[in-house]
This record gives sequence, C-alpha cells and structure tokens, in this order.
Amino acid sequence: ALDQEEIGRIGAQTAKQVIIQKVREAERDARMDEFQDQVGQLVTGVVQRVERGVTVVQLGAVEAILPNSERIPGENYHNGERIRAVIYEVKASGNRVKIILSRTKATLIQRLFEQEIPEIAEGVIEIRSVSREPGYRSKVAVFS
Repeated sequence: ALDQEEIGRIGAQTAKQVIIQKVREAERDARMDEFQDQVGQLVTGVVQRVERGVTVVQLGAVEAILPNSERIPGENYHNGERIRAVIYEVKASGNRVKIILSRTKATLIQRLFEQEIPEIAEGVIEIRSVSREPGYRSKVAVFS
C-alpha cells in the first residue's frame, strides 16, 4: 500500500517529467519555426565530423547535416573547415530538428551571386534562371 507522502512524490515526479517534455517540445517547435523560414538561405558552418556518408556541420548553436547526395562530387571536408551551403530541408525527427544542407542545388549559386555581385543585390541585374552540374559547370540566365 502506498502512503499519502509517496503518492505526492510520484505525482510531483510525473508533473516534473511532463513539464520537462513540454519545454523540450516548445524548444523544438521554436527551432523548427526559426529554420523553416530560412529554407533556401545561404549559411556558413563549421564541419564537426564526417561519418558514414554524412557531414555534420555546426551552424551556431545547432547541428545540420550535409548528406553525400547533396555534396559536390570530389569535394572532401575536414574537421574545423568552414563551408557554405544552402538550407535545403527542415524536418522534425522525434524531439530533435533535422536541418539538411545542400551544396548541389541551383539556389546555392543564386545566393552566392546575390551576395558577391553588387549589381544583383541592388536589383540592376536580375537572375532569371540557374542551371548547373555540380562540380562541373553552372549557367546563369540574367536580365538587365
């Protein structure tokens, strides 16, 4: 038989667990919202580790992954190396947010051009279309 004190202790533990779970869910949802808005944006991160065909990249406080399928053929990354990539997909997996990066999407070229070429940033030149074979060539159709 359980006495009154033990029932109160079990209830308090259960309440604590529920509160912790809700806080974690809220943190995950906030991170999810923050990065959902950044899909297609260029980010700079630091390579943490490369394991089984996945490169783990540190983006400030969060880790993102760069799958082999989204890497430029022949490119190798080393720990501590800074790389630029585009946020390709953001999805919730359990209590974590999975941020998937890409270095093969045409969006990467578009964002790099927008950042590096002042005429594009000012709107004097407009990028109409980008086509690319990652690691080989890129074609950019522009309008002035």
